[in-house]
Amino acid sequence: MKNFWKALLSILLSFGLGLITNIFSDSYKIPTKLAWVLFVVILSFLIVNTKQLHERIQAKATSFKVPSGENASSVHKSKKGLIVSVSPPRPDIDWSAEIPTTSNLHTLLTAIKAHGSSLEHICLLGTADPEQGKGSGSIFEPLTEYILRNQESLGLEKKVEIHHLAPIPMRYDTQVTECARRAVDEVFDHAADYGLKQRDIIADCTGGTKSMTLGVILACLEEDRDIQLIGSEYKPDGWPDGATASPMIFEYTTSRAEYNK
Repeated sequence: MKNFWKALLSILLSFGLGLITNIFSDSYKIPTKLAWVLFVVILSFLIVNTKQLHERIQAKATSFKVPSGENASSVHKSKKGLIVSVSPPRPDIDWSAEIPTTSNLHTLLTAIKAHGSSLEHICLLGTADPEQGKGSGSIFEPLTEYILRNQESLGLEKKVEIHHLAPIPMRYDTQVTECARRAVDEVFDHAADYGLKQRDIIADCTGGTKSMTLGVILACLEEDRDIQLIGSEYKPDGWPDGATASPMIFEYTTSRAEYNK
């Protein structure tokens, strides 16, 4: 369908240029001022569409090794708002003890540490299993209590509000992707409700399911919407080394000039 409209636009532009040629060759008796107006309009269309053809979504990635929220402010501008995808933990997790680096919740805590010096709002994005009552949304309460109880070790220097986004039903991956995209969109679109601007918020897509990750990424393919991924070194056995976890921040833009700065 997109190719059809491009072809139609090309035909119309060709017709318009032909008309202008005839006008200036006196084949048509149209006032000169009107001819110049037509020329400028068609030329503008050509410039705009040529520019759009050369625009591509670009991503600038910067990797930071941030051991604590306090050190985060020295290597990058910490965000005031964080959207973080929550993975379901192992059933034997001890919420009263320090979460080990081998836990799939360790990357979530690393994401918080990376912006701890400035964080004011944390939005938890998770899943729900309607049949078994499980999913990562089921741990929102104990996770919230854990974060608030360990603010100092997480580098949280300000009063933090933790928001529970509506858990996404786990039925079909396509629905999960779209629901995750909409949920993240809602946070960015209503940033003012949190007293923030869009550029004050970052979305971390490390946790959750693959379909959730895709939804978070799709929602962030706009300027002023940064996305974060927690990376790490790998052990000889191929498993990630949680002790080396550090954030990678991606900034998206469709402007080549901006990307090449």
